[in-house]
Amino acid sequence: MQNKIDEENLNDELAFLSKKILDLNKKLIESEKAKSRFLSLVASKLNNPMTAILGILPHLKIIDTKENRFFYELVYKEALDLDFKIQNLVMASEIESGKIDVSYALVDPIEIIKEAIESLKYLIEEKNIEIKIDSKIKQKIVTDPKKVYIIVKNLISNGCRYGFENSLLWIELDIKESMFIIKVKNRGDAPNVKYKPEVFTRFAKDASGEHGLGIGLSVVREICQRLDGTIDYEAEDEFVTFVVKLPFDEEMIDSQAYGSNEFLFESFDDAIEL
Repeated sequence: MQNKIDEENLNDELAFLSKKILDLNKKLIESEKAKSRFLSLVASKLNNPMTAILGILPHLKIIDTKENRFFYELVYKEALDLDFKIQNLVMASEIESGKIDVSYALVDPIEIIKEAIESLKYLIEEKNIEIKIDSKIKQKIVTDPKKVYIIVKNLISNGCRYGFENSLLWIELDIKESMFIIKVKNRGDAPNVKYKPEVFTRFAKDASGEHGLGIGLSVVREICQRLDGTIDYEAEDEFVTFVVKLPFDEEMIDSQAYGSNEFLFESFDDAIEL
């Protein structure tokens, strides 16, 4: 008799715990949906005004004095930095919602690199970093130019922010074993994390080990996965190298299904002509 009572009590307890787990799972799903909606709302509400501000700034006429030039450059620098963060939020929002699309075009990867460098010129000048590009790619390639632009811009920004001042940053492009390879190498300390995946985790830790948004590298990882590629990094002897590998198919170059062979940066939401 006692065994039957104990079994009934155990079944009641298991039923109660199962219900609690289901309730917690439901709340977790609702929380994730709320986070995605909030991220999407923030990204959309900030993106349009920022685009307008950056469109207006180059056309402002100022009294050309040293002081005015200093403040203009400061405002422009901060606006570009904020726009960069917003564009990462926009991409994170698209990833969260599952609405991220891949759009291929025939492009010159060097032009993508140069545009990313130009958009980060204030950060590069601030750290007094010299950038060297070594490309073994002699032809245009078929890829998603906007996604590659975001990848490269985040990796260059990361290398400048966490690299040593007055140093070099190397960008290498190559094609090996049907993979388009992007390497960004800087002189700096290794990311201050216990496990590699922490560097690519959103809202966890940044490369310095401090808690923060951690949006940039997480976005790069997600984009690489969407393009069936990978990202990893190596840290050795005061050098940190991020390596991106994306699928490359030479037969795609001759396809008529892709867009123009001109890479139009002005079609990017986050590309500003300086």
